[in-house]
Amino acid sequence: MKMKDMGGGEAAAPMTRKEREEKEKEAKAAAYRKRHELGLTEEYKRDMAKLAEVKARRAASQAKEADEKAAAEAMEAARKAAAEAAMGGDDDDDGGKKKKKKGKEGIPKLDKIAIKKMKPAACKEALKERGLDIQGNAKALTQRLLDYEKDR
Repeated sequence: MKMKDMGGGEAAAPMTRKEREEKEKEAKAAAYRKRHELGLTEEYKRDMAKLAEVKARRAASQAKEADEKAAAEAMEAARKAAAEAAMGGDDDDDGGKKKKKKGKEGIPKLDKIAIKKMKPAACKEALKERGLDIQGNAKALTQRLLDYEKDR
């Protein structure tokens, strides 16, 4: 009986050059992945530098947007305050909705000569402001506006 038939002392067949190179390549790739996970490779360092730059840009952008938003809100608040002061300081808060002016305070008083010099289109605009009917010819519009201003 021969040694190779016994099965116990069987030696591994030598690898071919191609198999050996493939195994070395896999071992090198595994070693590189391990070093990369530990942060020891140049590629990892470049990636982390780029990531830090991106995070810094995003933080700066967010800070800039927050500043612009705050400035816009401040301007809006100032505009609302100025509008509130111009309207006479109504105390009822309407939630920012526009309201038509009530009463005759916001409408300028017109004198008789100014009304008579008005063209029909201007008369209609003045009548609309005062909540009056805008139908009729120029003479009727003028008379309606004169009557309203006389009773004021």
